Amino acid sequence: MKALAVLALAACVPAAAAFADMHASPLQQLRDGVDAKDVQCAAGLALMIRAPSDPACVTQSSVDALSARGWSLEREASEAAPGAASTQTEVADSASAEKGAAMTDTETAELEGAAISGAYSPGPFAVGVVSNFVTDEERPFDQWGGVYKSEEYRKLLEKIDASGQRSTVPTMIYYPAVPGEGYVEREAFHPSPLLAAADGVRSTVTDLYMGNEELAAGAAQIMLKPSDQYQSFVGAEPAEGSFPLVVMAHGLGGGLFTWNQAAEYLASQGYVAVTLAHTSDSGSTPFLEDPNSPFAASADKADIDEAYRLRAQAGPAAVFANFLAKMYGSSEQFTEGSMPDPSSLTAVPGGGIDSGKTMGDLFEQRTGDVEAVIRTMALLGGPADQCREELGDGGDLCGFLEGAIDSESVGVMGHSLGSMTAQSALTFIPEVDTAIGFNNGMPKRWEPFGGLPDMGASPPAGVPKPVMLVIGSDDFFIYTVFSELHLRWYQIAGGDVSDTFPLPSESVRPSPDNPQPVAASAYERAQDAKVLLTFRDQGHDNLVDNVFASRSPGAEAEGTRVPFSADSAPEKYRALSWVRDDGGDVYLPHQMRNYFMTAWFDWQLKGDGSAREAITDHPFEIGVLSFESDGLS
Repeated sequence: MKALAVLALAACVPAAAAFADMHASPLQQLRDGVDAKDVQCAAGLALMIRAPSDPACVTQSSVDALSARGWSLEREASEAAPGAASTQTEVADSASAEKGAAMTDTETAELEGAAISGAYSPGPFAVGVVSNFVTDEERPFDQWGGVYKSEEYRKLLEKIDASGQRSTVPTMIYYPAVPGEGYVEREAFHPSPLLAAADGVRSTVTDLYMGNEELAAGAAQIMLKPSDQYQSFVGAEPAEGSFPLVVMAHGLGGGLFTWNQAAEYLASQGYVAVTLAHTSDSGSTPFLEDPNSPFAASADKADIDEAYRLRAQAGPAAVFANFLAKMYGSSEQFTEGSMPDPSSLTAVPGGGIDSGKTMGDLFEQRTGDVEAVIRTMALLGGPADQCREELGDGGDLCGFLEGAIDSESVGVMGHSLGSMTAQSALTFIPEVDTAIGFNNGMPKRWEPFGGLPDMGASPPAGVPKPVMLVIGSDDFFIYTVFSELHLRWYQIAGGDVSDTFPLPSESVRPSPDNPQPVAASAYERAQDAKVLLTFRDQGHDNLVDNVFASRSPGAEAEGTRVPFSADSAPEKYRALSWVRDDGGDVYLPHQMRNYFMTAWFDWQLKGDGSAREAITDHPFEIGVLSFESDGLS
């Protein structure tokens, strides 16, 4: 099968009670030495072959659909035992998919993961993890907050600056490690076993907060206990080799928990993956745990602790408050869940331009964070003596990853606000070779104004290097922020739409074939190889690791349909989340995410030509609503 051993998706483990009578999955039978033509299926399932090493057991009704996709029928379905339950549900009629329409609730409920189990396996490496604080002496602690957040917070920032604290970015570094015996699984979350490491202790939720148990205990957004374990091993011995670097940016209010499992997966596939917590807008993240921070010795530590608390609380709220203040002159506090009546608003002349400037400044700070992380990782991967000379007291990890980081091959990926950060990094940081953005395009008005220091006076037309954009078919959060708050509401309030969206391609209403005009515009402007993927029946947060619906098999994810006309009412629907195939329960959004991000980076950062083919020849017809590309052939 085309590059799928390298592009593997995380393996899934069936629940013991539900699948006690199943044969081993076709993939496992191959691993056990069974010839592909002799792979056994459970009663009532047919055996189909896509390639000599790519079998799948499917219901008889799925045979025609898979045959049309290039699969071959190897063996008819065996007779099911009387009263036996099928291990798979029926594949839904794909007529609506052919038309590009969203799946109905009934179709979504009936989907199976046909042939998906043949497309994933654990990576060849165990995963090690270490924490590190990245400081940038050239930048203040929170430059954006010093201008755009509350007066109370800005006063406390003065004490932070007086302590000598400069820009600080907590990071977790996930890297390929020497394998030990067996596999490790994530209990209490969707199963995806990875190789165990030869040494080290399994990381926990508390490790994401640098040992701060109070912060970990309050991490309601990840729905896990502080002691719950992940699949990486703290301080494990690094594997031999030099591996591409991928920096992973979170969205508004996110943190180190946003991408930790995606980072583990990438590391298992041969990458050094770094998650980070942006000072400007992350949630509860451990800025104060840095042992080299002037915070600890400051006479104003209590006030600084309070500033940290306010910063964590005000991150998401401050962004929305600025939208309302800049565009509508309102001091009302609101969030996505408590939006004002647009008929009560009056647009501020030029408010959209001012709001865009605010966001451009935010992305300048966020891009600076990414740049500082890349610079530090290059030092950690270089000679230990030079690393210690450059990092001083912050060089505790110097020598540990020496030679393990290929700092000539650098990618950035992000979600939501992090997607726009990744696109900014691709534009303004020379070391970045490629980027992936999940659930957001980059509005032209929000590009960092004037670029980063010494990088030129005006932003280019679009990202100048290869980019993959992935969006959801029904991302109601993006719809609210762009199509409502920045477009329709601004017009209702008397504003000029060119203030918010200077490009005509951004200011159209969503439609079935263009559910996110801002993302489509960013894709159109991109100047190199590019892909725009739309995932079926997906909202804003389904692809990140702290998503609620992915907690356990069978959990139903509820979404809100994006209305395609101004007089349409939003409708609730069951989002595509857990599906079942012969390999067990599969959380499809994460499987698709892992597949496409690994394929893209394998092509772009490792030069794997077969990975480029795997991007277009993917096994997710049931989950990918639309696929556009340019420059892949």
